[in-house]
Amino acid sequence: MAALALRQAPSLSSFSRISFLAPFLSSVSLVPSLFAPPSFRWTIPALQSLLDLFPPFVLAVPKKKTSHSRKRMRSANKGLKDKLNLVHCPGCGSPKLAHSLCPNCYSQLSRGWKQQMREQL
Repeated sequence: MAALALRQAPSLSSFSRISFLAPFLSSVSLVPSLFAPPSFRWTIPALQSLLDLFPPFVLAVPKKKTSHSRKRMRSANKGLKDKLNLVHCPGCGSPKLAHSLCPNCYSQLSRGWKQQMREQL
C-alpha cells in the first residue's frame, strides 16, 4: 500500500484576520511568516500492507459456518456430572452434600428461630 500522508489545510478565516491586522503588526518581525502557508506535515512511514496495522488475530474468520450437528457434538461433553460426595444427614437421615448444611434440618431451625422472634415482639 502507499504511504499515508496527512496535511493540515490552511483556514481562510485565519488569513483574513491576519490581513486585517497587518498594518498594525508591520513593526513586528513575525509578520512575513504569518502570511506564509504552514510548512509542516504529518506523515506516517511507508507500510508494506494494511496487515501491518492489524494484529493477526483480528483477521481470523472461519471459512464456513459450523453446522448445528457439529456444534452439538462439540458441546456434548459439557453436560452435568454425577455428584459423588453425597452422605446421609446424622440428624434426620436425608441425603445431603458432604461438608454442607442439611436443607431439611436448616429449614426446621430457621422456622423455629423466626417463631421465637415473633413471640418476643
